[in-house]
Amino acid sequence: MSLSTKFSSDAQTRRILSLDGGGIKGTLTLGILQKIETEVQQKYGGQYRNLGEYYDLICGTSTGAIIAAGLAIGKSVEELIRLYLNLGGEIFGKGRKLKLIPRTAKSFRALLHENYSSDRLEAYLKQEFGEIAIGDTDRLLCGLAINAKRADTYSLWTVANHPDGKYFRANAHLKLWELCRASAAAPYFFRSKVLQLKTRRGEGFDAAFIDGGVSLANNPAWVAFLTATVGSFGFRWPTGAEQLFITSIGTGKGVVKETPAELRGLRAIGWASKIPELFMADALELNQVLLEGMGNNVGSSYFIDSQFSDPAFPPPFHALPQFFSYERHNVDIEAKSLSGLGFSFSQAQIDSLTEMDHYENMEDLLEIGRRYAAITAFNLI
Repeated sequence: MSLSTKFSSDAQTRRILSLDGGGIKGTLTLGILQKIETEVQQKYGGQYRNLGEYYDLICGTSTGAIIAAGLAIGKSVEELIRLYLNLGGEIFGKGRKLKLIPRTAKSFRALLHENYSSDRLEAYLKQEFGEIAIGDTDRLLCGLAINAKRADTYSLWTVANHPDGKYFRANAHLKLWELCRASAAAPYFFRSKVLQLKTRRGEGFDAAFIDGGVSLANNPAWVAFLTATVGSFGFRWPTGAEQLFITSIGTGKGVVKETPAELRGLRAIGWASKIPELFMADALELNQVLLEGMGNNVGSSYFIDSQFSDPAFPPPFHALPQFFSYERHNVDIEAKSLSGLGFSFSQAQIDSLTEMDHYENMEDLLEIGRRYAAITAFNLI
């Protein structure tokens, strides 16, 4: 099915895939997607060769943007797994600056211009995506939306590929590799990415972008819903529990907890490495509140916190009409949940698994995603 046919068809239910950010923890996402891809092929036979053909819109942030772009051009999940296993060692291993300084020396490393080689990352993304642009309707199999934070205006940019979008013509020239590079430009880890943009009148200008995760779109499920329904993005799909189905996939939930005393004495430079994860935690919870409040959850319920998840006091918006149906898939990166999946990690290993740049954990993260998927029921519509 061509992209134009998919956009214009009168499908009863639109399928949307939302992919979180999280650095090399994207391998956990791929472990889950591998099972979904297998089930799609088993259920529908040869109708859908890959997830780019199955989904109508794929929306991603940071590492989720890279996966989203790969799926949208027809890459299989297996191809993306190979990409990640190679990319992780190339970027977060060989590409680490001042290798003699340990990763744990975060305050010192925050003095660097970047902790990892942005040039290596760009070269790798160029190799994988070539000259394919977001406006290339012949190469993209589905709707695609990539989220990046425009640092010079403090605004979140969602660049989508619907030809009827208000800014489609202005952004159509942007290459997938550079949009992914912008979306993954996490402060402290990589340099910002300057993109050459155009106004709707065709006038050129430069803009500086950082990781889309430095916003409340690191979990982009709500942004995916807005992209599909707000008229200026071009899709203009109708809302309703029977009209939109969102599959939201995370990169694992877990943080290394610190004591108030440690944080009280932290110098300003020491906060630099924490900024991306501070936003990621907020995005994880707020988007879950919005999903549960505005949508029909056909999957498992996720604990948010002791207030929002108190069944005795449901949020008042539960009484409102449901704008979509959804399911959320994520894994708690903590001892009890991992033990339930058959793992026996030490606490030090668990702490390491929560880090976005510990590339040596990729095989374990992939297996965590696979084991979670093996015992999980997915809703395929």
